[in-house]
Formats: sequence, C-alpha cells, structure tokens
Amino acid sequence: MDPITFGMVFVGVTGATLGGIALLDGAGFKINDTALTLFMEVAKYGSILYLLKVVSRIFL
Repeated sequence: MDPITFGMVFVGVTGATLGGIALLDGAGFKINDTALTLFMEVAKYGSILYLLKVVSRIFL
C-alpha cells in the first residue's frame, strides 16, 4: 500500500471511530478517556513507524 493511500485510509478509519465513540457517548455509554487516548497514541505512532518503513525503501 502506498503512503498516500495509507494516509487516507488511516484518517478515514480514525474519523469513523471517533464519530462512533461520540455517538456512544451521546447515547449514555461510559467512555474511558484514558484508554481511548492510549489507543489513539499507539495507533498514531504505529502508523508513523509503518510510513517510515515504506519511505525508507525508496532510499535503499
């Protein structure tokens, strides 16, 4: 998967997930903010590492 497609998919999935969480929060479900923040940070750093791996192939 090229970096541009990966970025578009990642942004779309993240936005849909946050939208779903906002709907659940509005419906009265208890959302653990700490777990949500931790998950989003891990996903962000994982995607950055994947992107760096793909980009490093260009220069090798």
